[in-house]
Amino acid sequence: MVELLFGSKDSVNKSEILARDDMSDEKLEKLVAYEIIHENNNVIGLDDRIVTFIEEFLEIGEVTTSFINDNIQSLNENLKYYRIDNNPRFLRNIKRSLKKISSTTSREVMKLHKNIDETYKNQDNYLIKLEELDKYKRKRDDIINLIKESEQIVSEAQGFFNTIIDAELNSIVIDLRYILVRNRDYLNEIQAQIIDYINRIQYQAEIYKKIQRLKELKDYEELKYKTNFVEVVAETKALMFQKRNPLKSKLSLDFLHTDQGYAIVQKVAAKINMLRNTVRKPAGKMAEGFDLNNLEESASLNIEGLVKKFMHSDTDLFRFVLDYKFPEKVGELTLEKRISLYVGISIDYDHNLVISGKTGRMEYINEKKQRLRLGYAIIIPNKKQMKE
Repeated sequence: MVELLFGSKDSVNKSEILARDDMSDEKLEKLVAYEIIHENNNVIGLDDRIVTFIEEFLEIGEVTTSFINDNIQSLNENLKYYRIDNNPRFLRNIKRSLKKISSTTSREVMKLHKNIDETYKNQDNYLIKLEELDKYKRKRDDIINLIKESEQIVSEAQGFFNTIIDAELNSIVIDLRYILVRNRDYLNEIQAQIIDYINRIQYQAEIYKKIQRLKELKDYEELKYKTNFVEVVAETKALMFQKRNPLKSKLSLDFLHTDQGYAIVQKVAAKINMLRNTVRKPAGKMAEGFDLNNLEESASLNIEGLVKKFMHSDTDLFRFVLDYKFPEKVGELTLEKRISLYVGISIDYDHNLVISGKTGRMEYINEKKQRLRLGYAIIIPNKKQMKE
C-alpha cells in the first residue's frame, strides 16, 4: 500500500485501498492510529513525514540546503568546543560533521540535477517551467556558497587539524576537499545546463506563440489574405513540403534477393554507372612482422612497492617521487606524470602519510622554455602507522 500511495503522490480513495487482498478495515485503522497514513472524507494519503523520509532515502524530492548549513554550524561549534576542551567526544562530533557535509552536499547536488531534468522534460506549462528552473538556479547558487564556506572553514582549521594526531581525521579532511571540488565543478556544469534549458524554453515559447497566431488567422479564414503564408511555403524546399513521388517499381524485396532479381539489379546499376570497382583483385600476402611497428610497450608501476620504499626514506613525498629512478622497463617519467603520481599516492595511501601543514616550492622550465614556480604540500611518512 505504501508504494501505491507514494507512487501516486496524490491521495487515493479508501475503497481502492480496501479492494486490495492484503488490506482490511482493522489494518487501515491501525495505520491511521500509528500516523502512517491520514484519512479525510474517505480519501487516504501518506503522512508527510513518511513521504519526506522516503524522498530523502531515495535522494529525490525538493533540494534542501538547510541540511548542509546545519552541519556547517555543527562543525564550527565542535571546533570551538574542542579548542577549549580536548574531549574525544568533540573530536568525534567534528569527524561526524565533516562526513555529513560531504554526504549531504553530494546528495543535494544529485537531487538538484534530477529535479532540473524532470522539470524540463515533464512540466507542460512553459511559464511554470521557467519559474521552476529559476528557483533551482538560486538553489544552485546557495549550494555553491555553502561549498565555499565549507572550504574556508576547513582551510582555516587545517593548522589546527595538523596538531591532532589522528589518521582518520586526516583522511576525512582529504576526502572532503576532493568531494567539495568535484561538486563545485559539477554545479558549474548544472549552471550551463540551466541556461541552455531556459534559452530552449524561451525559443519554443516564441514559436508556440507564432503557431497560435497562425491558427487564429486560419480559424478566421484570414491566413491567406492577411499574410504571405502561401508564398513562403511555396518557396520552402524542405522535404516535408515537397510533393511525394511514389516508386514506380512493383518488385518486392524478396524477389530482389533471388538470382533473377540480382540480375535485374545488375542491369539497372549498369545503366546508371554504379558498377565501378565491382571486380576487385584479392589482396597479396602480408609480409611477416608487418605489425611490429604498431606494438606498444607498457609497464605498470608498482605503486605499493614505491610507497613501501618511501615509508623508509627521510625525505618528503614530492621530492621522493621527483628524484626516484624508475626501472628501465618503465622509462623516464615526465614532470607532469611524476606530479600525477604524487597526487595519486597522497589520496590512495593517505593512511600511511602525514600532511605536515608546510609547503615547498620548486622552479622548473616547461616545454615552452618558460621559467615557472610550483608549490606543493610537504607530506612525510607516518612512522606511527609503520610501528602498528
